[in-house]
Amino acid sequence: MIHPYIINTVNALLLITLGLIAYFANPSKPPTALMVPFFGLLLLACTYHLRKHNRFVFHTVTALTLLVGVLVFARINLDAFSWTLRNIMLLLMGLSCFGAVAFYVFTFVRERRLKDNTTYKDDL
Repeated sequence: MIHPYIINTVNALLLITLGLIAYFANPSKPPTALMVPFFGLLLLACTYHLRKHNRFVFHTVTALTLLVGVLVFARINLDAFSWTLRNIMLLLMGLSCFGAVAFYVFTFVRERRLKDNTTYKDDL
């Protein structure tokens, strides 16, 4: 089983990488393009506490990842949509965030069903 801190690390690195590529690919270099790499750094900073199975951090990371996914998808202009580099990177970042949230919720539900906390026994 893949643990949530691994998914969080992959998602955060993807957000940082694609966010910086989107920032440097734009000739005007808008400061709003640095929002996604900043959120990626925040998520990456939470990885240590996810590894220690901190519930508060787990729920905060889930909410923050969902917020980033919504913000990324809101930046796509659906009226003038075309398959440009910007739109492809925004789609990848949004799908990565929503996939991570789905995995977090799935893990939480599975852990609640296994009342004996055996989900993370191999990691302790």
